[in-house]
Amino acid sequence: MKIGHVRISHPITLAPLEEHSNVCFRKLMKQFGASLVCSERVDASQVVHDQRRSLRALSTVAAEAPRAGQLSGADPASMAAAARIVEQFGFDIVDLNFECPVRRLLQRGEGGALLGCPSAIGKIVDVVVRAVSIPVTIKIRSGPDAEHETAVEVSRQAEAAGAAAVSVHARSVAQGYVGDADWSVVARVKQAVRIPVVGSGSIRTAADAIRLLGQSGADAVAIGRGCLGNPWIFRQAQTVWSGGKELRGPTSRERARAMRQLVEDEFRFYGPTVALRRLPRTSGYFAQFLPDYAAFRPAVRQVRNLPQFRRMTRELWGF
Repeated sequence: MKIGHVRISHPITLAPLEEHSNVCFRKLMKQFGASLVCSERVDASQVVHDQRRSLRALSTVAAEAPRAGQLSGADPASMAAAARIVEQFGFDIVDLNFECPVRRLLQRGEGGALLGCPSAIGKIVDVVVRAVSIPVTIKIRSGPDAEHETAVEVSRQAEAAGAAAVSVHARSVAQGYVGDADWSVVARVKQAVRIPVVGSGSIRTAADAIRLLGQSGADAVAIGRGCLGNPWIFRQAQTVWSGGKELRGPTSRERARAMRQLVEDEFRFYGPTVALRRLPRTSGYFAQFLPDYAAFRPAVRQVRNLPQFRRMTRELWGF
């Protein structure tokens, strides 16, 4: 599959994950087989105004390639200016978020709020496409709510404006992350446009990813929350997609090793103060699959430095 001039080696990709998909996380998912990775959503206006946190979220390294940087916003000029910064940082694709169901974004008329106005999305895409030389993609949902499905019209408008691909989270904005995704909307979008279509939603296992591809006809699948603590899902899904047998699940030692790799990388990237604040959640997604998770939960909150975290894991699991 190609998104503009960017070649994607196979259809198993990483969805953007708010507060998770920093450069450390993306490198790990790439290591475990994700063909394309994407940054967490970054506010375009904050990028333009040189907000430190937003710029840090756009940190990237060559080992991630191909990778997309995701922006949200409603003002075409700000989105274009931020997209140029995403390109300057080294991302291969700029992805525009028109799907986020977070209330504060909806109240500002951003994210999923724009799904009620396909022409506004078309205008933003047009301005951003003209501003950068890398491909521009969009991420959307089925529509604002169950009664208003706008995904097909939005996708057509975006394609006409120059978008190189569209990613469809198969739930409405009103639905948030509750209930099963309806993959049929991905199929309707695929039938309506010629650009690549990526489907997502309710992907918890490698088998789910393969079913979405088969049922919807999508060109690729984006795995989000299903990879938290389980990066092996990418390699497993890729193996099945290419005709092999599904790989065995990881051992406890392998899970602990991947957890420690991500934690240590975050300590290097953020520094100890921020990394310690993130530690219970970052490590908890892996630890929930390990023995003695009940003992881990209070213990990790007492950790005050990286050596102490390493000692805790050895005491709990012996490695």
